[in-house]
Amino acid sequence: MIAYITGTVFEIRLNRIILLVNGIGYEVIVAPDIASESRVGSELSLHTSLVVREDSWSLYGFLSQGAKGLFEELQSVTGIGPKVASALLAVYSPDELRSAIASQDSDALERVPGIGKKVASRILLELRERFGVSHRSKSPLSGPWRAQVIGALTGLGYSRKEAEYALDKALESFDTTPTSQDTPEMLKLALAQSRQKR
Repeated sequence: MIAYITGTVFEIRLNRIILLVNGIGYEVIVAPDIASESRVGSELSLHTSLVVREDSWSLYGFLSQGAKGLFEELQSVTGIGPKVASALLAVYSPDELRSAIASQDSDALERVPGIGKKVASRILLELRERFGVSHRSKSPLSGPWRAQVIGALTGLGYSRKEAEYALDKALESFDTTPTSQDTPEMLKLALAQSRQKR
């Protein structure tokens, strides 16, 4: 089992990175934001999960142990494979995804490409006890709306780090705890903050 890997970025694709470790190139499947923020020649460390199938061995990489753990937990759901699990984690952070599951937010899951109502319902049904009240978002400044704003900003060309920074700055001037209805306003404020930084 390859659980953790550190190497030099040799090649970058849309959702894959080749890490050079002691002369061997390991192809690691990663979220698009990890790939976009990586640079050829730089060193990168990833928590990894090896998925073995009859016809292939695939290595999935994550920046945190929490993301890796959730990736593996999602695959315990009937019919959920590594592609669906990685798609969910490409859109939501581990805390956001746990919060959505704990609050039974089917709409949030269905916003992920490839996730329909049946799949979303199965995830919520099989994981709701595991991600109960104790796993609800500990911060009032996170939730499905946050992922929507981050997704919109990264779609406009901002890196995830830039998007997170802009949103956090915008939240400082927001008087109440945001909800999904505040998403357009939060996006507007975050865009204003990101333009100031640039």
